[in-house]
Amino acid sequence: MSLFRKILFGIICSLFLTNLATAQELYFKHYQVENGLSHNSVITMLQDKRGFLWFGTKDGLNRFDGYNFKLFHHNTKEDKSIGSNYIRCLYEERNYLWVGTDNGLFRYNNQKESFCSLSPAITKPILDIEADRDNNLWFIAGGTLYFKEKDTLSSLNLKSYDDFYAILLSKDSNQNIWAASGEHVYHYSEENRAFKPITLDINNTNALPVIITALKGISNSQMLIGTRHQGAFVYDITKETTKPLIDNYNEQLYVRDIVEKENGDIWLATESGLIIYDIQTKKYNNFKKSYNNPYSLTDNALYTLTTDKEGGTWIGSYFGGVNYLPKEFTPFKKYFPKEGENSISGNAVREIHQDKNGDYWIGTEDAGLNKLDPETGIFKNFTPKNSNIAHYNIHGILPLDNELWVGTFEHGLDVFDIRSNKIIRHYEQEDNNPHSLGNNFILDIYKGKNDNIYVMASLGIYIYNPEKDHFNDLEGFPQDFHYAAFMEANDGTLWAATYWDGLYYYNPTTHKKGYFRYDAQDSTSISSNVINGIFQDSKKNIWITTENGLNLYQPKSQDFKNYNTQDGLPSNVSYSILEDDDASLWISTSNGLVHFDPAKESFKTYTKANGLLSDQFNYSSAFKNDEGRMFFGSVKGLVSFNPEEFIKNTYDPPVYITNLSINNEAIKVGAEDSPLEKSITETSKITLTSDQSTFSLDFASLSFTAPEMTEYSYRLLGLNEKWIPLKTKHSVNFTELPSGNYTFQVKSTNSTGVENKEIASLKIEVLPPFYFSNLAIFLYILVFIILFVLSLRYYHYRVQRKNNRKIKAFQDEKEKEIYQSKIEFFTNVAHEIRTPLTLIKTPLEKLIGQTKDQPLMQKSLCIMEKNTERLINLVNELLDFRKTEIENIKLTFVEINISETLRNTYTRFSELIQEKAVDFRMKLPQEDVMAYVDEEAIKKIMSNLFNNAIKYAKNEVILKLEVNDTEFILKIQNDGSLIPQHLKKRIFEPFFRTNEVSNQTGTGIGLSLAYSLTELHSGKLILANEDTHLNTFILSLPLRQEQEFSSYKKKPKIIESQQEEIPQEEIVNDPADNSGILIVEDNRELLKFIAEDFKEEYTVFKSTNAETAIEILKKENIYLIISDVMMNGMNGFEFCEHVKTNLETSHIPVILLTAKNAMQSKIQGLEAGADAYIEKPFSLEYLKVQVSNLIENRRHIMEFYSSSPLSHIKSIAHTKTDEKFINKLEKLIYDNLSDQNLSVDSLADIMNMSRSTLYRKIKDLSNLSPNELINIARLKKAAELLQSGEYKIYEISEIVGYKSQTSFGRNFHKQFKMTPSEYMNGKQPIEE
Repeated sequence: MSLFRKILFGIICSLFLTNLATAQELYFKHYQVENGLSHNSVITMLQDKRGFLWFGTKDGLNRFDGYNFKLFHHNTKEDKSIGSNYIRCLYEERNYLWVGTDNGLFRYNNQKESFCSLSPAITKPILDIEADRDNNLWFIAGGTLYFKEKDTLSSLNLKSYDDFYAILLSKDSNQNIWAASGEHVYHYSEENRAFKPITLDINNTNALPVIITALKGISNSQMLIGTRHQGAFVYDITKETTKPLIDNYNEQLYVRDIVEKENGDIWLATESGLIIYDIQTKKYNNFKKSYNNPYSLTDNALYTLTTDKEGGTWIGSYFGGVNYLPKEFTPFKKYFPKEGENSISGNAVREIHQDKNGDYWIGTEDAGLNKLDPETGIFKNFTPKNSNIAHYNIHGILPLDNELWVGTFEHGLDVFDIRSNKIIRHYEQEDNNPHSLGNNFILDIYKGKNDNIYVMASLGIYIYNPEKDHFNDLEGFPQDFHYAAFMEANDGTLWAATYWDGLYYYNPTTHKKGYFRYDAQDSTSISSNVINGIFQDSKKNIWITTENGLNLYQPKSQDFKNYNTQDGLPSNVSYSILEDDDASLWISTSNGLVHFDPAKESFKTYTKANGLLSDQFNYSSAFKNDEGRMFFGSVKGLVSFNPEEFIKNTYDPPVYITNLSINNEAIKVGAEDSPLEKSITETSKITLTSDQSTFSLDFASLSFTAPEMTEYSYRLLGLNEKWIPLKTKHSVNFTELPSGNYTFQVKSTNSTGVENKEIASLKIEVLPPFYFSNLAIFLYILVFIILFVLSLRYYHYRVQRKNNRKIKAFQDEKEKEIYQSKIEFFTNVAHEIRTPLTLIKTPLEKLIGQTKDQPLMQKSLCIMEKNTERLINLVNELLDFRKTEIENIKLTFVEINISETLRNTYTRFSELIQEKAVDFRMKLPQEDVMAYVDEEAIKKIMSNLFNNAIKYAKNEVILKLEVNDTEFILKIQNDGSLIPQHLKKRIFEPFFRTNEVSNQTGTGIGLSLAYSLTELHSGKLILANEDTHLNTFILSLPLRQEQEFSSYKKKPKIIESQQEEIPQEEIVNDPADNSGILIVEDNRELLKFIAEDFKEEYTVFKSTNAETAIEILKKENIYLIISDVMMNGMNGFEFCEHVKTNLETSHIPVILLTAKNAMQSKIQGLEAGADAYIEKPFSLEYLKVQVSNLIENRRHIMEFYSSSPLSHIKSIAHTKTDEKFINKLEKLIYDNLSDQNLSVDSLADIMNMSRSTLYRKIKDLSNLSPNELINIARLKKAAELLQSGEYKIYEISEIVGYKSQTSFGRNFHKQFKMTPSEYMNGKQPIEE
């Protein structure tokens, strides 16, 4: 019974294995929603004449170019969109794609990428579409069959057939139309123009009804009929017979679609997966979804099939999207782990070898040992769990007769009995055994030519001694290296690769040995010290794979030729090498499998796109059997192939430009500002504006076998004539392409290296910016011509005007000379008048003061004073005008109360207002207006405007002040004679006066001066006769200026206050005091007048120039200097600066008298060191008060210094020169204070001054003799020490240089009106 069971089991297994061997394994690619497909339910599909694939889904229509899906959805806002997203069927008829939806039939316009409905009245689901031999269109809408004649688009020409409920359409090999209803098939008779029912003799083996679900005409005048339950049937049109397609298929089979392949095989898309029926062998294979196989179908419910132009098959499923089976140009067989199924057990495949029985032994690094029976395809797995193998990480394998030597990771070496599948021996490292392995990490096992067995371990290489069953160290190689590979060359030389230390060789016969290592300075050295493999080809060339490229050993020169990524390798990390029968090398790398032709030095890379499991391969994992089939191990399994089975893909696919993006935005046909009037795939030329010169183009070669490996090249004629390789990139970007005409061309090379003949071309015109366009150039030329003509005319006109201008310039020059002469004359006269005016004004003031008791005399004198003031004002006005005209005036902008200034101006003109009986109305804001202006300039502007308005007014003057955020506006109106409009600008010219006021007195420069000063304020002064009967002058000035003086404080007038506060008797000095005053004035009359007035109180020295005055200073003791500014030779500013910087005269006060009344002149005088600055004409009384005050102030400072115990000597300094002198003097006195003999002589010696000079300087500064100053300095130091309380009185007297305490106390009391003891006790000094 046991024997019978074994025989029965063997028969069943044989039948199963036979069936398995005949089955072909298919590897599908998948395209789903994650890849860009709009929906995973794919109902229908086709490839159009151009090569694009179309997929109809439950959610829109998809066009596929191998890289991207272009989606077409129903859009309620676009009337040219598809009418529904549920796509039921597709059909291409000549140049049109017809799309059947559940809402009618639509025709796709390929150029506009738009849809139009065949008949808006037909809104039922379109079940099928077909065309007859005459290209007439047939379609089924909601069970009704419709006929449309070719070249007619009107729905009025539709003919319907409603004799039966149609669901399917097809045509036979003779292009006759066939239709199907639920259980019947109909044939269309062109003679009768009617459908004839066909009798189907279907042998129904089950009780279920026959429902037709698929209809397909195939060759040999046959129709294939798919049913819902009974599978597929073949109807012979000629014989009128029906038979099952697959015999003895007893299961229910729901057929959805049918395709006949080129070889005659029938493919059925069913609810039970894919069925491939071999028409020759009459056998079939059923392919279904496998959860363990990522290359299987994604779903068993298959709805549609189509075959592309390359021979690939596309399968649409209900839940799994699109499955694509490319034609196998590179048939790689894949071995990878499948959980729950018979398969290889690991992913990281290492060693591969074939034993004498033909079985393959495969070691993995993650799942033990595998044995593959090539006849049955069955794997047997060996791991430590199900066998006595030492470890699951296998590195080295070597079949020897009936034994298999297995090297493991850190677990030694196993010897496996192939017959019993058991470990019969085990070798590992033994500490006390010199003939054991030196390390348990076995990397490689190699059989030499003399049957020597070499074992590479992590440390050392060992040779096996079969007689003694032990290992010896291999002679000629270091034993402390990590060895990775081993090879015996044809000449007997042993080559060993290390993992870190380069390449070693040794010849046991000649005992010649050596090594090669990487040298960064030598390009012919081996490219890396990390060696992965050694291989000798049929031409005895030795090839070395490393972590940094491929190396060819050149024995004659003892160096290497290197190949890397720059030469065509996909990666510099290479692992194993095999040689095919054509002497080409196959090299595994970390980024693909490489076919290398050493003769042509050409590389061809194969990747996952070509059918590999992974692009990364593994170390020492390659094997070639006797039939030429190669095996390479990767990190995801094992692949095998025979290079002779590879087919070159000669299909020449078209290349299309598929997308245009401008500024990173995809462009739609007919959109606003779109350069596309039709689809980019149909466009031969585009025109881009200058703003669209940054764009990108996508393109695709419509080869779907391995689009990831398709390489492209492009060129842009007009910019570059050379082809630029893009590798596998299928787009190109252009940034700010210059304007011009270009032709873009692109071509492709398919995955097998065949360059396609067709070149996609697109003409591109980039328009220049408008300013460079043809129209702009035409306009430029036109403008140039016009300008040339105008220039010519202008030239003649200019020549004529030039002559006129010369005449006028001559006249103007004469007028200007006259004008300048007039101005110079008046200015010089004004300068000369100022000094006589001073001589008139000063005695006049004196007379007025002396005749207060004579009213008649007072009245006459007041008239004289009034006219003198008027004359002075006219002179000042003329000089101010001259300054503004030559732009030599500098304004000082300070914050002024404009409202108060207007009120003061009104007060000054009140006498004139009363005299003329003018009604003067002034309207000011409630809050005072503050603005940054020049005080003197604004007074002159207002005075001129007031004077002008009052002088020429008849009855009334209106003044109004307004202010906003930036400026204040002053309007002054009067009812005098209206100034004509044509004179409103000339009125501000100098010396201009209208005829109406010629009888009035005036100079004609008042308004001109006001206008110039207004411009210097960045303001405006205009005549704007807003009222028809009033002259209106409008002054507008900014509230703020760029340069402002915020800290300016208006100085109080001195004349009135001091004259009122200081009685005459207090400023009169005793002539015996001998106070010397020096008066410097070039006008002899004025000099005499001032001197006469001062000689009663002071000793007066006179000089008419600065040079003489300096000589007087050297000889005389001068207390004060009065100097004019404008003098011949050294002027007053220079003279003052000389006085103040000279050590001997720096203490003398200086008063400057000048006709220059500008603020800048005053500042210049004060900077020169002047103590006072008085304008001409001046009040003599005012001058005398200034002199008296300066002298009196000096006297008070000296008295304070003498009487105050703690006042500092610096307090008597008035200039920096004085301060330096006093600091030096103080230091000398204090340094020599204890010297009782300190005197003026010793001080003069130390100060490098003459005794008399030092005496006079100290006397003038302090009103003390040098000895008195020394004594006071001693006493002040004593007061300072007394106040500190650190010393006794007698100690202090000695410190400050007194011989006795009594003398010290007496002098201290005399000087400070108290004794030293009283001062120590805090008593205040007695003031007299």
